[in-house]
Amino acid sequence: MRTRFSASIATLILATLYPLLSGGNNIATSHLYLLSATPTEHTDKTYPAILYSSSPDKKLKFIREVVSTTDGVRSVQGWGDVIFIIHPHVVSTALTVVHMNEPMVVDDVLFNRSGLVVGDVWVTVASAQESSISELVPLLQDASNPAHIRGTLASISSRTTGAPSRVKLDGWDEYSALRREGTQGGPAIVPYLISTARGDSLEVSVFGHSVVVDTLSAPIRAKVEGIAPAIVAVNDQYLVIEVQYATKESLSAELPAWTEMFAHDRARAQWKTIRVEGNASRCRLFGSWLTTIVGMRNPDHQPGPGRKSERSRETDRLPNVQEQYSIFAGKWVLAPGILVLQNLADGRKIRIETGQEDSEILRVEGETVLYRVNDTIYQAKIVGDQIKDAIVIVKDEDVPEIHWAFWSK
Repeated sequence: MRTRFSASIATLILATLYPLLSGGNNIATSHLYLLSATPTEHTDKTYPAILYSSSPDKKLKFIREVVSTTDGVRSVQGWGDVIFIIHPHVVSTALTVVHMNEPMVVDDVLFNRSGLVVGDVWVTVASAQESSISELVPLLQDASNPAHIRGTLASISSRTTGAPSRVKLDGWDEYSALRREGTQGGPAIVPYLISTARGDSLEVSVFGHSVVVDTLSAPIRAKVEGIAPAIVAVNDQYLVIEVQYATKESLSAELPAWTEMFAHDRARAQWKTIRVEGNASRCRLFGSWLTTIVGMRNPDHQPGPGRKSERSRETDRLPNVQEQYSIFAGKWVLAPGILVLQNLADGRKIRIETGQEDSEILRVEGETVLYRVNDTIYQAKIVGDQIKDAIVIVKDEDVPEIHWAFWSK
């Protein structure tokens, strides 16, 4: 693997105590945990969500099954100190919360007793109050009139105590405090959260309920007018949007090898234009680090580099990764095996060339970065605008399904 670095990133993984290189709060005295989960909404197969740690021989150590193979996983979203997993994978009625501070706690919440259809494109995380994190899950009630689809909103709190109910209905205002880490790696296709620019407001509209999530500067408003911006990622510090073109001309046009995005520094109330490498890339936000799996539009369905080295067999708990890439994300997007870390605060960029399409940055914690290349997870430290001292911490057959990582006492 060739490496050429230019930024840092955060990864969610559950593992045992491992001496880390530097940086992050209390990393050196914490355990690293890794969560394996494969969203399978669009397939007839289901796979489990499993929490692992790492063993001294750099193999995965099974901790517990979070979601069973029978249920399967519909979607996974991590934020703050929790990870929300919606299941079963077709008619989703329950949600499981993984608590990073207490990873052994089993926390399942039934939020959809009537078996309504989940509106996937609007599912997100919100933090309406300090230290309060909820997942917002729109539920479709009536689709008989396409011009006026009716639905309700289930807001599921991550708090296990202190409230009479974990599920609140129709709390539409919570979208104003939305949080979105971005898109994880792997072959699954994750929908964008589409917004609307209305005057100087950036809004999210769900079932006719429009909620302001941010304000736009005059120059940015002019660039997004009449176009539906996709919310790429958002935390308390930054909001990043990408313009989505919907005309036939724009969809068929030859795009440049980069994407123009707009980042709002919320503390300074300043917008700036940034360039992200690739014209079909996937991004994830960790603090001030925007991380990118570089992707290029792939109308000819060319296979990405390293596909022959991906798992090409299927078991009851592991998918055929090679086949999933050929059917889903890898069919429409060519990932050349390049990861980029871009610091929105100071402009630093770090570039990692893996030569493997199945690559991603899992987490950036302080000066420590975790990234995955196929079945191997590396840990390194950020030094200025470089990544140094990369070491292998895990190499195992289930590593390709690990897209979330975290440290815990």
